[in-house]
Amino acid sequence: MATMLLLALLLGLLAVAAFAQIPSTSGFISIDCGLDDDSGYKDQVTQILYSPDEPYTSAGVNRKVSPSTNLTSIMRYYANVRSFPDGTRNCYTLRPLVRGAKYRVNAQFLYGNYDGLGRPPTFDLYLGVNLWMTMEAGDFNRSEIIAIAATESMQVCLVNTGNGTPFISELDLRPLLYSMYTQVDSYPADPYDRLWFPVPLGRGISTNDTVKLGDGFGFQAPEAVMKTAATALSLSESLNITVQGNPDVPTYLAMHFAELLRLGANETREFNIYVGDSLFFGPYRPKLLLADFVYTLPPGQKGGQTYSLRATANSTLPPIINALEAFTVQRLTLMPTDESEVEAISKLKDLYKVKRNWDGDPCVPQNFTWEGLECSANASNYWRIISLNLSHSGLGGGIPPFIANLTSLTYLDLSYNNFSGEIPAYVEKLQALKILNLESNNLNGTIPRTLSERSRDGSLLLRINNNPILCSTVSLCESTTTTTTTKTKKKKIIIPIAIAISAFVLLVSVIVIIGCILKRRRAARNVILTFSCIAVELYREQQGRDGGRQLVEKENRLLSKSDQFSISDVVNITNNFERPIGRGSFGIVYYGRLKDETQVAVKVLSISSTQGTQHFRAEAQLLRRVHHKHLVTLLGYCNDNLALVYEFMPRGSLADHLSGGSAHHNTLSWRGRLRIALEAAQGLDYLHCGCKPPIVHRDVKPSNILLNENFEVKLADFGLSRAFTNEEATHISTLIAGTPGYLDPEYFRTNRLNEKTDVYSFGIVLLELVTGKPPIGNDSQRTHITRHVQSRLERGDIADIADQRMQGYYDVNSIWKVLEIAMSCTSRNSGERPTISTVVIQLKDCLAAESSGDSTNDSSTDTLAVVPPHSMARISSSAR
Repeated sequence: MATMLLLALLLGLLAVAAFAQIPSTSGFISIDCGLDDDSGYKDQVTQILYSPDEPYTSAGVNRKVSPSTNLTSIMRYYANVRSFPDGTRNCYTLRPLVRGAKYRVNAQFLYGNYDGLGRPPTFDLYLGVNLWMTMEAGDFNRSEIIAIAATESMQVCLVNTGNGTPFISELDLRPLLYSMYTQVDSYPADPYDRLWFPVPLGRGISTNDTVKLGDGFGFQAPEAVMKTAATALSLSESLNITVQGNPDVPTYLAMHFAELLRLGANETREFNIYVGDSLFFGPYRPKLLLADFVYTLPPGQKGGQTYSLRATANSTLPPIINALEAFTVQRLTLMPTDESEVEAISKLKDLYKVKRNWDGDPCVPQNFTWEGLECSANASNYWRIISLNLSHSGLGGGIPPFIANLTSLTYLDLSYNNFSGEIPAYVEKLQALKILNLESNNLNGTIPRTLSERSRDGSLLLRINNNPILCSTVSLCESTTTTTTTKTKKKKIIIPIAIAISAFVLLVSVIVIIGCILKRRRAARNVILTFSCIAVELYREQQGRDGGRQLVEKENRLLSKSDQFSISDVVNITNNFERPIGRGSFGIVYYGRLKDETQVAVKVLSISSTQGTQHFRAEAQLLRRVHHKHLVTLLGYCNDNLALVYEFMPRGSLADHLSGGSAHHNTLSWRGRLRIALEAAQGLDYLHCGCKPPIVHRDVKPSNILLNENFEVKLADFGLSRAFTNEEATHISTLIAGTPGYLDPEYFRTNRLNEKTDVYSFGIVLLELVTGKPPIGNDSQRTHITRHVQSRLERGDIADIADQRMQGYYDVNSIWKVLEIAMSCTSRNSGERPTISTVVIQLKDCLAAESSGDSTNDSSTDTLAVVPPHSMARISSSAR
């Protein structure tokens, strides 16, 4: 069930009175944010113990506000702030809490010109994974929220929105009775430490008598507040109270009443409560020295309201009110990551002191997902971690046991670290695991039996290259004792060499025979392939044993032995190169089938390829280390990197469908195009943000956006891709590469490559999806698609921009939005382009709006990207 939170604006009408005793502070968390004193302190007035930040957050820096700030003399915690100049999201974790208990969280922000800039920032405040509120620029802000603890901790996060550095002065948490605020209070006069502010209204009255409080159900004001009240100056006057509210969100109201005067026999206090001229409640008579309250029922009132308390005809005394609370309700439906998985990944973070952006919830909101993680929501809408990439992270020791608690993992990459010892048996608990990469560590011993069996039956892709000694079973491990005799050592060396030489001679013979057969039966291009492989083998032999061994070792690091195909394998897979299905600068792509009948595509490097073996090898190396549902999967390669074997994509490329070259006659629907755009953007987002170092594709275009049977996107062709190093944090200088029409003009002009280069190309793809036109027109002027679209946007002519083949079956507002995204992506200045992560969010919104606005949308048709025009209902929508 979704947690329901209340954003509470608590107003008291009269000052808090003195108190007789101090209630318990059990369960209180009070943080003086930015406090340098490690031990904390006890406030002299409230006797509340305030702690420094360190137990609750490891991010941020302590700063002092300007000495001229007035409020610093009122409360000590206003004298300093915790500032967060680094990272986008920084969080406080409040613990321990009681699961299912109700808490009030209060945050205070006194800018006090702590940074000397004189510009208070604007930033977002989150409670867990849900937006609490936006803290608008101002010298002082304060906000309270009431929440039910879903777990034994609660996080308060400050998010940098690009409008200044987030900061915070004070943060506290107070437990509440569960019966309070059933839609989901200052201490010590109020045991719940709510702040009650005096409001000048009418004439004040008070009592020294005891005011009996109610049972606390729903609302409960403290006795000190209920001992004071405001009353109208005369019987004919009314008490008018204006409550400011959000016009889009219901405002709830609780009014607290208690009669403080002992009325005579002929005295009556009776009044009605109005909203404007409409009766809200009444007639009502407050009870003598007994607290009571009147409150709004759902759905409450939206926006600001003025409430009037007016005496009835029966009354001899004017109306009275002791206190009032007004608050808005936010029903927050975004669910967090599964608690057990948060605990596991947090232990991993603490063990290895992982920095990155690992703060807050690991998976949500999705634009803050931790680097190296991929997540998916389960049937209960809780998020689970399905992919963890800690490659090249400098980790050591044994593989930590809490990884086994990430039971939803399908991909785990721990390669190129310093893990030692055996592969622990608890890794076998990861039943959903499809890929486990452990290569280039210091692991030894045996592979757990279940992992070994799964690797053999193909249900698990296990990579363990370049570990000292790692065997499938104990019997396969060779002894490494130093007492082995010289004679035995010679045998261990001579026999492998003899076998290797024999195998080499046999391989060359087989290749020559195959080459002769192919020369007779096939075209010359296949002979070139075969003898190219022979030439590389001979080149290795000429380089000598050391050089040959180094080259072989380099190739073995590229892919495990089980992924390698010989030339004869490639010939058999493609049925003697029978069916070409594509062609590019690298050569020809052939259709093939593996021994288990799995359909594959085999990319064969031509000897005249403009990419060359360097780009061919680069593609294999990149796809070896990156895995994502929207990137094409590399299944294997020819021993000499002259053929790459991929998963087969039966629907061809996006270019086929946009150009009409597809074998399918139906036109891509607009919703289908949106989904393709979103999934392609998600693939790019993984390359830019999910890979360390980031990867720039450099050749984003429809022909490299492939579609599987269900029209799901797989980005392909990574021969031109480049990865950034730490020294190349913002850009790299490189020779120009790409496809005319999609090439970033700034990159072309400066040779400076960064992620925004891909964003430009993706913007061109978006324009093609909208218009159905190629990037460079076929007219005599060779008009670029950006100019074509811009000229029509200026006229507001959507019908002339949109692909005519869609026959108007689209939401006009959705088309407008995508065109806005595309034009911002194709700005000539890369600094004005959005990140691909931002584009993903915007496209998700477009797709959600399109789906909700389409009356024909249902679960059976929404998965299809191709919809015949006659099966769709035209969506009528006015242009902007």
